Amino acid sequence: MARVVPAFVASVVLLCTVVAGTSSCSSTARVADVYMALDGDGDRRRNVFFTDTKEIHCVVEMGIGREGVTIEAIVRQLQSYDFAADRFFETDRVSANAEESPSPGQGIQRLDVVLSPSGPGGESAQGAPFPPGRFQCEAYLDGKLQQVAIFNIDFPDCPTAAILPATQCFGFYKNLSVCPRYGVTSRDPAKCRCSNLVGWECDP
Repeated sequence: MARVVPAFVASVVLLCTVVAGTSSCSSTARVADVYMALDGDGDRRRNVFFTDTKEIHCVVEMGIGREGVTIEAIVRQLQSYDFAADRFFETDRVSANAEESPSPGQGIQRLDVVLSPSGPGGESAQGAPFPPGRFQCEAYLDGKLQQVAIFNIDFPDCPTAAILPATQCFGFYKNLSVCPRYGVTSRDPAKCRCSNLVGWECDP
């Protein structure tokens, strides 16, 4: 159902929402909207996420009134981050895609493409950082581009609570990033520095 290249793993949930007083035309199909969110229902829409976000959803809303329709969502990376050079650079990579052939139905159907971080072999790596950069989710109907949702993945601010020394930080943060040891709003002077070799290195 989903073909993946490293960066994201995509899985699909297909939902049908009946909207009172509306119906799909009997012989048509259309993509009504595409947007990014923290949840599959689209209640928490966003266009900025962070490397430590748990899940990212690309939601395609569509009206399907005929058989044999193919809906495809492609996540394209337009900007990536070079950790060694400490800079962003422009690119054009297909990070993940998923497709579905929904059955005709009343109202609006949703194709929820759930993105999670990918491990070295392309498998889902829960707890791993998302890659920072700029992306877009492209919605296709029978191979033709219909709508695009652009989103960014940024580095987060320093942790809000105390940092545990030697825990993973690289990937979530830039190498040598410095944060307050006891939370970003702490007045204690102790600091932690992110090391790509040992994790957080903290003052006593």
